[in-house]
Amino acid sequence: MVSPMEPEDAVAPGRAPAPAPYPAHWEADVLLRDGSTMRIRPILPSDADALQAFHEAQSEESTYFRFFAPLRTLPPKDLRRLVTVDHADRVALVMLSGDRIVAVGRYDRVDAGTAEVAFNVSDVHQGRGLGSVLLEHLAAAARERGIDRFVADTLPANARMIRVFSDAGYDVRQRYEDGVISLEFRIDPTQRSLDVVASREQRTDAASMRALLAPAGILVVAGTEEDGQANLAQRIAANLAARTDVTCVGSPLRAVAAEHGHPWLPDLDAAPTATLAYAATAPEAMLGLLPRLAAVGVRGVVVLGSGFDREGAPTQAELVAAAREGGLRIVGPRSYGLVLRPVDAGPDGAGPDGAVEGDAGRDDPVVATVNATLADPGPPPGPVALFSQSAALSAQLLAATAASGIGVATYVSAGHRADVSGNDLLQYASDLPDVRAVGMYLESLGNPRKFARVAGRVSSRVPVVAVVGASQREEGGLGRAALQEAMLAAGVLVAPTMPAMIDAVALLAATPLPRGSRVAVLGSSAALVGLAAGQLTGVDADPVLASYDARGGAPAVAAAVELLAAREWDVALVIHVDLLGERDPAILRELTGLTRTGRPVLAVVPGLHGWTPELAVTDVAAPAPPAEPLGTRQPVVPSYPSVEEAVAALTLALRYATWRRQDPGSLVEPEGVDLRRAREIVEETLREHPEGSDLASEPTREFLAALGITMLPSYRVHSTRQAVTLAREIGWPVAVRSIDPVLRRRDIGGVRLDITRPLELVDALRTVRLRQGGSGPVELQAMAPLGVACVVRGWDDAVVGPVVSFGLAGDATELLEDATYALPPLRSGDVHRLVRGIRAAPRLLSRLADRLESEPDLEPLEDVIARVAEAIEAIPQLRALELTPALATEEGILVLSARVSVAPQIRPDGGRRALRPAVR
Repeated sequence: MVSPMEPEDAVAPGRAPAPAPYPAHWEADVLLRDGSTMRIRPILPSDADALQAFHEAQSEESTYFRFFAPLRTLPPKDLRRLVTVDHADRVALVMLSGDRIVAVGRYDRVDAGTAEVAFNVSDVHQGRGLGSVLLEHLAAAARERGIDRFVADTLPANARMIRVFSDAGYDVRQRYEDGVISLEFRIDPTQRSLDVVASREQRTDAASMRALLAPAGILVVAGTEEDGQANLAQRIAANLAARTDVTCVGSPLRAVAAEHGHPWLPDLDAAPTATLAYAATAPEAMLGLLPRLAAVGVRGVVVLGSGFDREGAPTQAELVAAAREGGLRIVGPRSYGLVLRPVDAGPDGAGPDGAVEGDAGRDDPVVATVNATLADPGPPPGPVALFSQSAALSAQLLAATAASGIGVATYVSAGHRADVSGNDLLQYASDLPDVRAVGMYLESLGNPRKFARVAGRVSSRVPVVAVVGASQREEGGLGRAALQEAMLAAGVLVAPTMPAMIDAVALLAATPLPRGSRVAVLGSSAALVGLAAGQLTGVDADPVLASYDARGGAPAVAAAVELLAAREWDVALVIHVDLLGERDPAILRELTGLTRTGRPVLAVVPGLHGWTPELAVTDVAAPAPPAEPLGTRQPVVPSYPSVEEAVAALTLALRYATWRRQDPGSLVEPEGVDLRRAREIVEETLREHPEGSDLASEPTREFLAALGITMLPSYRVHSTRQAVTLAREIGWPVAVRSIDPVLRRRDIGGVRLDITRPLELVDALRTVRLRQGGSGPVELQAMAPLGVACVVRGWDDAVVGPVVSFGLAGDATELLEDATYALPPLRSGDVHRLVRGIRAAPRLLSRLADRLESEPDLEPLEDVIARVAEAIEAIPQLRALELTPALATEEGILVLSARVSVAPQIRPDGGRRALRPAVR
């Protein structure tokens, strides 16, 4: 274990000290096991006093475990060394509670790829998960510095430290010698370590949100009438009339508290314990209010007002920093509120007082929620979790949801999203057994990589339907269709509009998933059925069609339903249009009888939209139920005003059902990838070009070789004599192409192939030079064997983070945009879909069969895609990696041209748990 008694100039053998600038991107706010927050940052020389205080507060046992010796006080020389690091070969991270150090993790490099690691966690905070969080952050920092292995020495009695490493999912090797256990493990992410991080992240995020969405006590705090925000707090207090644990604070709330039976206090001095607070005060008062709320146990604050970031007011970043200083989460500013669950409705289901009878035909109880938003009335209880951002859109969303009768299990309006985001809602909702679908309106994605990862995990249980704001889409390189596919690869359905999202959620939350893709259409006229069949293009080419004569009334409908129920289909669309605009309850009741087949059914009935009492499912011939919001008190057939809207929702449901049926496979881990060497090449380029650059030809070839990808050598030639000499050396025939990537196409004269003689080469050089302006070097390359030219790309997208794509070279990709997309890390199912999912896949298979004269083997292409994905995922400084083209040949994949672009790019998520930075 690292000892403070080592010489101050001790560094890794063969390396000179390499001080690096202070790595501000290593700073992070983190959630602990109980959902509270702390801060991690690199140690500073100014931390000497705080580190000494931390050390002296430790027990004798903890000190002995850390230093292998009793050491009540750190000597000045050792203290100075412990707080002075170079952020490269010697790294130390501290965890802070307020301004107190409560944990330290550090590593010292011992050779190029190995470092010795050590931890020391405050005795007072043992068992809260500090060590595991520190390890994640220390490993992420080490990987960034080219380290891929940790070693440590510990005493046999220090079982806690051994568990920190093994419980993190690493394959830890142990060796016992001379009373000391030596540990060694690789820190490159594995399937197990990623699963551990994801599981821990979900538990901590959910614990943090549980204090807000299933609170034990609520404070509603208003400033003064002059603040102009008291009316917001008054509405919240009124809507919370059903809760008996609400306390109103502040003079503007005295009357509303009396009206609704809430206790009232003039200030917080005598406030009871609570975990949630609503605050409607002037921004200038918020920073002083937060520590007082934390003192009475508050864990989350919903900031109703706005005005932050204006001149003279605190910024949102300052608001969040002050909140996290006290272990608080912030919802807002300008939040529209929350839909709350009972305090005992935790991850194991509804508590004894939280259940509502009836649950849309499912086994899980519906939880009695409370509307704690500014909406009046709020949505009924039900199985849908919702998220939105701005107050205006939140008002629209809740109004549309309530009008559709859709029941809500929980809801967050993040407002300006300074802290709590859609990721937090997803983590919390994934714990709730009564949630059947999640709907999200995302004006922006604060941490796109985490969103894709979390939403993908949640989608494996329940559907997630998202609307991604246009401004957010424009920031990235993905168009709508590509974004939709990339998100679907992670299990997320992208709806074009808020109404389309609500329509999809209404179907997915109310009905079982289709077992296949065959659609049945039953309508009140053959013309309507034919119209619907035309709208089903792309859903199924062979729908089952049936109609009935509405003039025959309920008996005719019952007969048609019975006949259709006996046929083979997976989901049914029923269309009933009465020419006089009447809706016969008996006919509608017979139409809902199709649900007795156990298959999903949706309807188009003019005048009905969403979950309506008229289409509630019942087996009893009785009058229609009263016209009141259904929520999920009984099963229902979701209804749509038009065929187009119904088919749009059905298309998303079928897409999700197909995704759920697919085997995602295992995490793809291609053999022979030397990430250490690849990182070294990137770092060498960034040392020469700190602002970023494309790699030169030779480093590009070396980089691909480190990934296990073969590139055919190419040579930049400046003269005809040089070109002829080189061609004779490498052997005829050769190819010539422009150095301009835009001109590297045969159809525009930028590429000449199959050059077999010097005179042909002279002519080719002249032609290509003319295409690129008449002068300058060109590239010369030996002719590649026969094959199919493909394009494999990986890049860091501004919206969704790392992306990989695949397509055929030429017009199919460049003009027709025929490419497939996925978000790393990839599973075997992803790479299989990428190659076979392009529209030109039949052409690819045919050309491979013709040119290779053998059965097409797509595994080499899948392997190259996996290697590109691993690089773009594992190397944060890798901005883009393009293989244009990658030639599929009989011998394997041969890259003819490649571009590797690097930049000092810092991602918000590097395989470690962290709250995203405060949004300004």
